[in-house]
Amino acid sequence: MDLYSYFYFLVKQIPQGMVSTYGSLARALGDIRAARACGVMLSQNPDPPNIPCHRVVMSDGSLGGFTHPEGLKKKIELLRSEGVEIENGRVKNFRKLLFEDFKTDFPLKKLREEQKKLKKRMIAGDCPIHGQVAGVDVSYSGRMAYGAMVFDDGEVVLVRRKVDFPYIPSYLAYREMPVILELLKKRRPGVLMVDGNGILHPRGFGLASHVGVVANIPTIGVAKTLLVGMVMNNRVIVDGEIKGIYIKSGRKRGIYISPGHCITIEKSVEIVKRYLYHRNPEPLRKAHIYANMLRRGELEP
Repeated sequence: MDLYSYFYFLVKQIPQGMVSTYGSLARALGDIRAARACGVMLSQNPDPPNIPCHRVVMSDGSLGGFTHPEGLKKKIELLRSEGVEIENGRVKNFRKLLFEDFKTDFPLKKLREEQKKLKKRMIAGDCPIHGQVAGVDVSYSGRMAYGAMVFDDGEVVLVRRKVDFPYIPSYLAYREMPVILELLKKRRPGVLMVDGNGILHPRGFGLASHVGVVANIPTIGVAKTLLVGMVMNNRVIVDGEIKGIYIKSGRKRGIYISPGHCITIEKSVEIVKRYLYHRNPEPLRKAHIYANMLRRGELEP
């Protein structure tokens, strides 16, 4: 989904002489967690004259930021030219001028429902594994994504493409999925280690699970951050159930392993340990390195 275009469609709805907020736009998208992403998308506005990002302010009426060589000075100038009064760095009569009547079908709500349906297709047991083990990672620069998949036989697959979805907590799959699927078209591994979570996720369906179900491939989530649950004797417990395993693999910090799709916790840990020479399992560690090299222009896909 092209969430950038949908977001700019919402911003265009803010009438001249009125303002809206990052939170209001996030709610129009369908989830308040998108508020920070709204700020990012505004900063990447491809058509400022027609997409009035200067009409978006903070929830208390203060002006917030503005990506322009003249910064806030230009934002104030534009707002005043439209009849919006600014006093002490805030919009005067803010509540009266606040626009929230967006025409929207709340796309993020639809994506949450889609995730729920996909989750029902997730397989918790071990499926047959045919082929090599690989790790995948994606690096970013603005709206460009740089993906790398590294196999345990040494082969490296690279992809570079524009992304249409910003980073929003718990929606990572919709940002990274197109990149990973493009990599998988070039070569499919027997099992894929993903830099993210599987079932160890607030909705029990993280990036690794999403990739596994959509691509119909066994996947393992390998994450550096614990999003949910607590660690007890290296087991990550969520609502009384074991959803992942913590392994101390670095000097100070470790990793959280959880099954994504078509694989058990036990098999996931067994495979990850097989490649654990550093903090991350080797194919995943190398995928991270190659993705960053591609982003820096040191490699060509």
